[in-house]
Amino acid sequence: MFLEHKLGIHASPICVMSFGDQGGAIRLSGGAGKQKSRAYVHDDERSAPEGGYPGLTIAERAYQQAREYAKERVQGRLAASKSGGGVAIIHHPDVRRMLMTMKSQVEAMRAFAYVMVADMDRAYRDPDAGERIRRQTRVDLLIPVLKAWCTELGVEIASTGVQVHGGIGYIEETGACQFLRDARIAPIYEGTTGIQVADLVSRKLESDQGAWMAAVVAEMRQARVGARAQH
Repeated sequence: MFLEHKLGIHASPICVMSFGDQGGAIRLSGGAGKQKSRAYVHDDERSAPEGGYPGLTIAERAYQQAREYAKERVQGRLAASKSGGGVAIIHHPDVRRMLMTMKSQVEAMRAFAYVMVADMDRAYRDPDAGERIRRQTRVDLLIPVLKAWCTELGVEIASTGVQVHGGIGYIEETGACQFLRDARIAPIYEGTTGIQVADLVSRKLESDQGAWMAAVVAEMRQARVGARAQH
């Protein structure tokens, strides 16, 4: 048994145990052929939502730190000003663009996660059996999207947080680069992004020729029209 030295998540030590290097280990099969494949996919589906949440949480923390740093760091004058003292970098257009991008992406991730959690609850508790089936079908369809999108975007947002800090963000004592290292494992854990894509395209969409995905897209478009009508 030995401890792994990882790129990030250093507060979560992981060890590797090796069995049978000298012979004598016995392996018990959990099934055969497609049965084992289905068991793997089922286990992955149960853990995939949790695998997506670290992307959201680390991205939120990276945004919070970048925003607070931008409020305190004074550097340069406003672009339209030819005189006057320095201003906090949060007033510079490019920094504001990065912060607003981070914030909007985090909010989109959180909204997606809330919708998924609500669907999971209704798939389990809704009194109408037909509605439980409908909600569970949508959960099954969107789980790989939640996991892959939130984790990949979490890495991107953490990287933008380093950029907001500038050169100091590349120095360990700020903590900004820790978010980037910690977020990097999320697209790998609980099924890599490629596995999530393969599950969505080759299994979920193929099972009903994309009918449920078309229904979800139609629902999204209807919600968008309703939101525009309110404004």
